[in-house]
Amino acid sequence: MPTALMLASEGGITVNGPLVVVDNLFGIPGFKLTESIIVQWIVIAILLAVVLIISRNLKVIPETKKQMAAEWIVSFFIDTVDTTMGKKYNKYRCYIMALFCFIMIQNLMGLLGLRNPTADVSVTGTLAVITFCMVQYNKGKTGKFKGFMKSFIEPLPFMLPFNIIGEFANPLALALRLFGNMIAGTVINALIYFALGKLAILIPAIASLYFDIFSAVMQAYIFIMLSMSYISSADCEG
Repeated sequence: MPTALMLASEGGITVNGPLVVVDNLFGIPGFKLTESIIVQWIVIAILLAVVLIISRNLKVIPETKKQMAAEWIVSFFIDTVDTTMGKKYNKYRCYIMALFCFIMIQNLMGLLGLRNPTADVSVTGTLAVITFCMVQYNKGKTGKFKGFMKSFIEPLPFMLPFNIIGEFANPLALALRLFGNMIAGTVINALIYFALGKLAILIPAIASLYFDIFSAVMQAYIFIMLSMSYISSADCEG
């Protein structure tokens, strides 16, 4: 089970936040090295290793299943971005593919007995802030300063406070959706294991298959779909 969930023999189940590995890092008060940060570096190392392996000895015409699989994955994300955002946003293809892989591998870290970093709201919040910044950048780039400011008062000037709230509500919902789903799956798994204990193996295994694998992939896909939707809809050129 993930380290954030500890099964007590008599007290039931308690849910804690990420472990603090080093407090006051570099002597800076409040600057902490947490379990979530360490696991994210492990995820980055895994992704780097996978990229190095599949990018070796590539041919113009695929000759190995490894290259065919890699090309299928790349083609899938190219089609997904072009269909969702339009071909004018093809520069986001690499980012969207990297974002999906990064989130998905984080979601799957519970299978290795590590804590899912996406069960930490500070992690999902950071990812949502990146999307928020891209939305504002796209508004400014497509509409310039005039279009950027105009987007906050459309369709009528009195909509300004509501539009501002909406701008901040989107990344907040994006962060909490991913965090909530991942932490809920972890808690439900823990409840099943705690309730059944050694009496059953099949049910916890099926639950783990859904919450640790299917849900992990699905939540990563939902996150990138919403990110693409927010970014492309922030086109002030219409």
